[in-house]
Amino acid sequence: MSRSTTPKRGYHHGDLRAELIREGLALLAETGVAGFSVAKVAARAGVSSAAPYRHFPDRDSLLAACAAGIIGNITDVLIEAAEGAGPDPVDRLAATAGAYTRYVLGHRAGLDLLYSYDFAEPHRQAIQEETRRFTAALMTLASDVLPQDTSWADTADFVYVHLSTTHGYATLLLKGARPPRGVEDHAARAVTAARDHITGHLLRLREDS
Repeated sequence: MSRSTTPKRGYHHGDLRAELIREGLALLAETGVAGFSVAKVAARAGVSSAAPYRHFPDRDSLLAACAAGIIGNITDVLIEAAEGAGPDPVDRLAATAGAYTRYVLGHRAGLDLLYSYDFAEPHRQAIQEETRRFTAALMTLASDVLPQDTSWADTADFVYVHLSTTHGYATLLLKGARPPRGVEDHAARAVTAARDHITGHLLRLREDS
């Protein structure tokens, strides 16, 4: 029998929930939000269509868990990239642009979910928790780059431009707006663009001081 029709056995309570999120992310990468359903995720996980409802009461609760998972995964790869970039604060922040681009091109999952889907209030908490962690990671890296007297608001604006540029580049690549290149080539270009933004911003601050 195929994977989608063969029930799995021996799940513990927490394992099925994690498996449903993993399969939900894989389905989102293939179909986007429009093709997402609890029944399809259950089939991919090899369980009955009723089984997911022991963990997720409705479609949006599973989508919200997937969204939180995506943000958590992206945060992890950004932190890992920064840690692997060495001690220089500019290199560490610029590395997150490459990691973000690499993740988007490698996983192709959930961008429409993260940036376009309107979750009702009961489903927002888990997403907000992961979003705060994501934001805190970038704010910390940006704070290490910027002068010590930079305000929180100015740091947030700086992070917004950094992330917007990176996200825009990765999204255009997904839409086929540029000739095809290897993922690592695109990631390297994203790092270069981020470094140009960072160093240019610091230069303007010095000129204005």
